[in-house]
Amino acid sequence: MSTIHLIDQQLVDATGLGDESEVVVRYFTLFNLGKYEQVARLFSPDGKLYPPFESPIVGPESIESYLIKEADGMTVSLLSAEIQSDAESCLQIDVRGKVTALVFKVNVTWRFILTSDNKIESVRVDLVATLEELLKLRPEEDVQATVECSHA
Repeated sequence: MSTIHLIDQQLVDATGLGDESEVVVRYFTLFNLGKYEQVARLFSPDGKLYPPFESPIVGPESIESYLIKEADGMTVSLLSAEIQSDAESCLQIDVRGKVTALVFKVNVTWRFILTSDNKIESVRVDLVATLEELLKLRPEEDVQATVECSHA
């Protein structure tokens, strides 16, 4: 049994996600496979990716380019999800999990807003970390500069 299959089943089992949120499961499955072009195609034409500490990335082509540059080598493990819907048929899915890269592992939340035709309107990615954990994510020379500046 592959890791990707376990992640899909883990999310479905933990949250009871149904067909209406299948696009979220596909997002994470394709992300873990490094298939960023296919991830980007899950977004609506004006879909937005809100990465941590950056401006929104708008449109599937820009999202694909961003993911190729910034997410290569990262994998996601999912912990839980919560589904909310409103009267306008807007579906919001909040997911908690971890992102692992070569040099770090960090807790993350994703807030998906889905369109009525099951496309991703937006994904907001937030780091859930202490200041100490965030500083570990920065390159060593940046951390040193921060330390030196704080003593000035």
